Amino acid sequence: MPRAHSGVLSSPTLRRARALIAILLMMTAAPVAARAEGPIARTARTFVATGAHQLSRPAVQQQARVARRRGPGRIVAGAAVGATAGFFAGGYLGAWIDGDCGGCDDPGLKGALIGAPVGAVAGGILGGKYLF
Repeated sequence: MPRAHSGVLSSPTLRRARALIAILLMMTAAPVAARAEGPIARTARTFVATGAHQLSRPAVQQQARVARRRGPGRIVAGAAVGATAGFFAGGYLGAWIDGDCGGCDDPGLKGALIGAPVGAVAGGILGGKYLF
């Protein structure tokens, strides 16, 4: 017999939601910490590490050529791959968080229907920014 939905998160669902929030917070904090160093600090560190006599004009020009922008085709391709992966990952994660409903016909369907588009949007944004 299916149990009635009380509207309150059950203990396993609450633990899963807390774990997901902790994982998402750790994932978003890592890129911020990696980018905390600005271009002046990187240049100063490179200057000190290599010495003033080794930092010549061609080396600086070569470094400037390496850091060029990506074209729009690569950004769109990264967004498409990220959105596809995010769609499936979000659907799976949403179904996992929703969990077993206690004997219903479609356990986890509601969570998958919510998680799939959310994952697709997040994956598309991150894929366009960081892939390819």
